[in-house]
Amino acid sequence: LRNKTYLPIPKKLHSNDNAPAPAIEDAFDNPLLETFATNHYVDPDISRHRVKKEKQNQRWKTEVIPRLIRPYMDYMSRTNSLRDTITPLERTCVCGDAPKSLDVLIVYYDVITKVTIPICSCHSAPRQLLERGAFPSAPCAPTLAVDLKLLKLVTTLFLNQAPNHTAWCKTLESFLVDLGYKLKKEDTLRKRFSAALHWFNVLQDATMQHIEEVLTATRRTTLKLDDGCPLLQDVQQTDMEEDDHEEEDDNPFSSPGPSGGSHPFSSPGPSRGSRKRPLDFSDEDVQPGNPFPDPVPRERPSDYLRARCPLCFGGEFPRPNDNNDPDAIICVDACFTQKRTHRARDPANIHPRTLFVPETQVDAMENYVEALRSVKARPTKKSRIDVEEEDDYIEDPALRVPKSVLDGCEASFTAADSRRIKASTQFFDDTALMALVCRHDLVLFLVNMRSAGEKQHYVITLIETFFQHIPLDFRVGIEYDIGCQTQRSAVKWNLLDRYLDRISFAISVFHAFGHQWACQIIYHPRKREGFGLTDGEGCERFWHSISKLIPHLRVSGYHQRLYTLDRQVNQDHSEILENLGAWLLRRSQHASQKRVASEAVLTACQHPEAFLRDQWKKQVEAQTKPLPRQSKNAGEKAVNELIRLREQRDELKKREHDFDNILRNTSTPQDIHDDTLVELDKIRGRFKELTSKIRTKESALGVQERLRLQRWIKSEYMTTLMKLRALKLRLRDRLRARKFELDRVERSFRHQVNNQRINEHTEASVKRRDPSITQLATKYNKLCDTLADLIKKKKAPARSVCPRKIEVKGLFSLDVDDTIWEDVGLNEDDVEPPAWLADQAVRDGIKALLEHDRCSEEDIRLRHECRSMRFWLSEEWRIVNMAIDSSRDWGPSISETVKVRASQITESVRVVREEDEIVQSLPVNAVGEDDSDDDEDDGDNVDEILFETLDAVDLADAYRTDPTL
Repeated sequence: LRNKTYLPIPKKLHSNDNAPAPAIEDAFDNPLLETFATNHYVDPDISRHRVKKEKQNQRWKTEVIPRLIRPYMDYMSRTNSLRDTITPLERTCVCGDAPKSLDVLIVYYDVITKVTIPICSCHSAPRQLLERGAFPSAPCAPTLAVDLKLLKLVTTLFLNQAPNHTAWCKTLESFLVDLGYKLKKEDTLRKRFSAALHWFNVLQDATMQHIEEVLTATRRTTLKLDDGCPLLQDVQQTDMEEDDHEEEDDNPFSSPGPSGGSHPFSSPGPSRGSRKRPLDFSDEDVQPGNPFPDPVPRERPSDYLRARCPLCFGGEFPRPNDNNDPDAIICVDACFTQKRTHRARDPANIHPRTLFVPETQVDAMENYVEALRSVKARPTKKSRIDVEEEDDYIEDPALRVPKSVLDGCEASFTAADSRRIKASTQFFDDTALMALVCRHDLVLFLVNMRSAGEKQHYVITLIETFFQHIPLDFRVGIEYDIGCQTQRSAVKWNLLDRYLDRISFAISVFHAFGHQWACQIIYHPRKREGFGLTDGEGCERFWHSISKLIPHLRVSGYHQRLYTLDRQVNQDHSEILENLGAWLLRRSQHASQKRVASEAVLTACQHPEAFLRDQWKKQVEAQTKPLPRQSKNAGEKAVNELIRLREQRDELKKREHDFDNILRNTSTPQDIHDDTLVELDKIRGRFKELTSKIRTKESALGVQERLRLQRWIKSEYMTTLMKLRALKLRLRDRLRARKFELDRVERSFRHQVNNQRINEHTEASVKRRDPSITQLATKYNKLCDTLADLIKKKKAPARSVCPRKIEVKGLFSLDVDDTIWEDVGLNEDDVEPPAWLADQAVRDGIKALLEHDRCSEEDIRLRHECRSMRFWLSEEWRIVNMAIDSSRDWGPSISETVKVRASQITESVRVVREEDEIVQSLPVNAVGEDDSDDDEDDGDNVDEILFETLDAVDLADAYRTDPTL
């Protein structure tokens, strides 16, 4: 209702401009006037133009906008959201001052009109222009105003494409010139039109905050909850309100009350100065304090989170959770294409419903993380010796992955991170964005990044901010590209120590290929319990939705950039919110299809479920155990390395022979002959280096290692097995490198010429290397055939298992269940391989069982989200109606509410009756248009069909869970 119509204003709120400011305690009065009245300090070193601009902005925020909220709502209500034309109200001057005449040009899309208005202390120019359906370009004595309809059109346009004020104003000026209307000077429209558009958007946002304040006050009184917390006693509550009013807040739209309304942050906004110096924790006994306070006890998530995502946070609390699955799943990611060039900051302009964590909190968390790491005790001498003796180990019981695997994941992403081109702080002031979104792609919080890399304190800040808004027993699943490393750091440095027992970390599906196989077994969302079919790529979809803003935001001011992003995110939020019902239906169908497919595989497997679960448990234990001690494994590693070097030497010998044949061929062209000579010299030099290296390593071997090397060299089976193992490792590294390199191309949303050329060059270079990767896979498959033939001829150890071939068709996808990750038969110690390793039916059954489990989890979560949506919608509808009924003559009538609902699902056009020349705006069906086409009516009944389906689902759930039925 709030998005589709404007509520009329109570009669008690109508007043003249010279009336005293309304009291802030009144729930239905303007909440912005007192908040706007802040001390304004002007730096004497800045230019006169900057001083004038800041004073003008301060006048807009403290005087003009707060006093235009109620007239704007009144005008929108009386004109039926600008649909009807009304006569301006006649007002009588009560100030006694002599009025002054002001000539103002009003710009419409097809005409420029000139009006003369009398202004005085009680009749300001902005209010009079607003009552005429226009918005001024200046706060006091504007010479130009813009039609409200035109401003709303441009606002909607700039929310669906990249904002371009210059192009729009030039187009409008040219169009008006063609119609015979022209301003005095060229390019005089752009600055004034941009100013009018900006402050009109500020007025829209302030109006929405005013409505939110009214609903928040009604919700607080009705539900006896203060932002999800139980209401305190009157005395304690009054004291808290007085303390909160004493705190300063740079955000002009933040809520002055204790609940905070819809604003998620209570700390001061971004500072314009340089960053704070790191705190001094040189004393080892002093532990740094967390900049975030302990979360307050809540009965349910905050009103802010419930408004952001009703499906995740809008249901009844406490929730039944017997399996300890996450109550909500969120994902975090950064985008380095959203950056801003280095320039002086513009005047402060913070969105009233901003999603950005204040810069002061981010800086405080950075200092806290750095200080915490600096005072962390180093390992003792004894522990260091143990680490040297034991090559691999489990660092903490909370980490189920050994140290060697975590080190491999860190090295993989560090290498990829170093190849990624990041924004340099020398040229860019803001280098990236980091977002925290729920599993429905709804943005919850944002952080503006100012460092060249993806530092860890950004994600810690987002998680800490999120936990300030949820109950103390609320469990969370977090999907992050490097979730394993985040949990490792949190355990190692005592980060997030207050919430670690309630957090389940996972990695996103798209970036799972960069992790070691043992890490994927534990952290992949398709293998980890509680994550259902959530892929963790909501941030990627969000980055794509705001990609159109990249050119515009690159040269914007600091506050203008954040304000534009806030408006765009809130617009996308409204669109996603309206389609959540269809999302539930679509995801339910997707889960049902995957469930049917997994059940078919389980039936064909012919193994009981208990057996498959036991085999999966054994597989996890076997593939995540630490490596043997280095002293026990050093000889085997040396032998394996020698075999690998011998294989490389044999390949070089073969290439040298091929080049010799080319040189002996008399028909070889001269240019090819010369190139071959150069390559042959390189091959011979590399051959000598390898030969010398092999001799050095062989001389360093002990007696047992030399005997093992001779035995393996003489064994055709062991030689082939070592070659297969080396080929598989090389193939994995090549595929990972290719995926990371293509990551730049696949996730690139800039379309500038230079960057497009870089992407094309990267993609072309990757494609040139694809044949070599395919050749490695083909060579690997041939060696598998050789090994299978040796096993068939009984030239291999007893019970040996042949490795599975790699399917070249899906080689580059790097899916979690691809054969590229399997090491079946590649270990010479596998004399009696277990069923999960050797039996393909068991392996397929385990995959199907895990997918079936995730589908079951998804079904449970979808049913819960359906109930949450209904509960939230019912509560919001009740709150809106109570807010309307709380004041006499306030709000729309029942007939007006029904009309608004009908307008959402009925086509409406302007109809011209030629016989009596009557022009009306009526629904199409009301003027006799044929509506007998059943196909077009199906779309109007989607909501009804959806709710009927959900009713059936709830009834089926009740039948399953009720033991009496």
